[in-house]
Amino acid sequence: MGKDPRLSREPQATDYMFATGLAAAAVLCRAIMESIAPASGGLVVILPAVVLAGVFCGTAPALVTAATGAIAIAALFLGPSLLAWPPLNSTQLDALVFLPACAMVLWATHNLRRSAADAAAAEARLAEVFRQIPGAAAILDAPGGRLLLRSTQSESVLGHQQRQVDRSDDLVAYGGLHPDGRPYAADDYPIVRALKTGEIVRGERLRYRRPDDGRVVDLEVHAGPVLGAHGRVLAAVGMAFDITERVQAEGRLLDSEARHRAMAERLRAAIDAGALGVWELDLVTQRMRLDAALAAMFGLPAEPTELSRADIRRFADRADLLRASKVFASAVAEGGTYADELRMRTAQGAARWFVIRGALLADVQKVVGVVRDVTERRRREEALQAALHARDVLMYEADHRIKNSLQLVVALLRLQLARVADPDAKHALGEAIARVDAVANAHLALQRSSDLRSIEIDRMLEDLCSRVGSLNPAIKVICDSRIGLQVDAEKAIPLGLIVSELLTNALRHAYPSGTPGEVTLTAAASGGTLGLSIADGGVGLPVGSVRPGLGTTVIATLARQIGVTIASQGRPGRGTTVNLELKLAPPDG
Repeated sequence: MGKDPRLSREPQATDYMFATGLAAAAVLCRAIMESIAPASGGLVVILPAVVLAGVFCGTAPALVTAATGAIAIAALFLGPSLLAWPPLNSTQLDALVFLPACAMVLWATHNLRRSAADAAAAEARLAEVFRQIPGAAAILDAPGGRLLLRSTQSESVLGHQQRQVDRSDDLVAYGGLHPDGRPYAADDYPIVRALKTGEIVRGERLRYRRPDDGRVVDLEVHAGPVLGAHGRVLAAVGMAFDITERVQAEGRLLDSEARHRAMAERLRAAIDAGALGVWELDLVTQRMRLDAALAAMFGLPAEPTELSRADIRRFADRADLLRASKVFASAVAEGGTYADELRMRTAQGAARWFVIRGALLADVQKVVGVVRDVTERRRREEALQAALHARDVLMYEADHRIKNSLQLVVALLRLQLARVADPDAKHALGEAIARVDAVANAHLALQRSSDLRSIEIDRMLEDLCSRVGSLNPAIKVICDSRIGLQVDAEKAIPLGLIVSELLTNALRHAYPSGTPGEVTLTAAASGGTLGLSIADGGVGLPVGSVRPGLGTTVIATLARQIGVTIASQGRPGRGTTVNLELKLAPPDG
């Protein structure tokens, strides 16, 4: 392809020599003409030499040819005929025509060379642009499929670093693959189809095995014919781009989209199964979008709905609006999650309870979240709370009546005690009064507790010491309990009866009748164990001795019931100490 390069270069010394030779040839031709026809014109014969010099050597050499030839012919052959006047003869006319003819020839040859130079430069630019295409590109000439031009990137894209393609038939050596793995024939390639049938190919995907490393890559191929007059195919242009990375990225994107689609479907199923509504608040426009489920919860048509934030505020219950607004504003300001449970009213005015969760998307200035209607749960909780309250009231009333009944029994027993003269009967009634009084005291402690299920040990022990101490004013009963424990009533009441029996025994047997003294009750808790110690400074008991009687039986029975271990120490004249240990249940959690 291309024009003759001599038409676009600057004149050289050889061009002037060639122009001089043309002038000499013109003079020689004139001499031959003179010998054949002496009267013929002499200057016009130079014009062919001027044209040749202008075309192949340039305007300046053409001027040299014209001037040199004209001077030589005028001096050698024309002579006086140029000076003859009037009339004009053929020689004079020849001279007059020669000047404008030379001027026209020089102008024409100058324009021809300039046009040729411009065309050559444009063609060179186009060829260089074509070579720099970032892909494999080629131009095939019609009809034989000769390769006219290819891009620089062709070898790196196709992996043929040494092989050259001269004709379209050579494409059979390239590695195009059909979807079933069959290699392409030469006529299968898009550029050959464009050359032979005029087909226009846009973005055809082609699997290609590179001959250099055997890798199979993906190419995107474009091809089309270059048409001449009457639609005849003059050439075909083809381009191929390596899109392997793009195809892999598209595959990863499709996989990611499939995973996200599946995740979205599972999330939607979970939201539907959990009876959740979805919302999204745009912090810039203050518009909130509700999905169909949430719109239905608010008594609106079951379809995606967009509301202003002011519209949403109208759904909120007035009692919760200020508090809920503060909670939401705080969550947004801190950039964290939002959680609240509040009462709202539907479009029909019905009060409903909703649990609302949300999270701030700071990069897009939005808050998204879910809503669940918990009205039925709240109603069940309120009903349960009412039932628990009623139960607590009944238990309180029952304990109160039991305490009063026990106190009535104590009062009756004391009246009976005042009328009994027999010492043994009097002693038995006194012990019975103490035991009933201990039970009444335990119910009083239970009545004072906050949950009607556990008893404050410190207060129960202090009341026991106070009540037992009133039985014998000569003996001082001291209570040292500051452990601050709440013990389950099922263990605390039997424990109180055991302590009451032990205190009563100490008051009646530690000191002789009328002898003053002290009995000390000490309580301590450590490592999940409650320890009690009842000590006196009285007459003491031999080590290991146990007084028989109902009290001893009561103590042993109650101790087995709640798992209390009892150990006594005493020596005559040095008092007695009884130690109790009760394992407490570990705290929840």
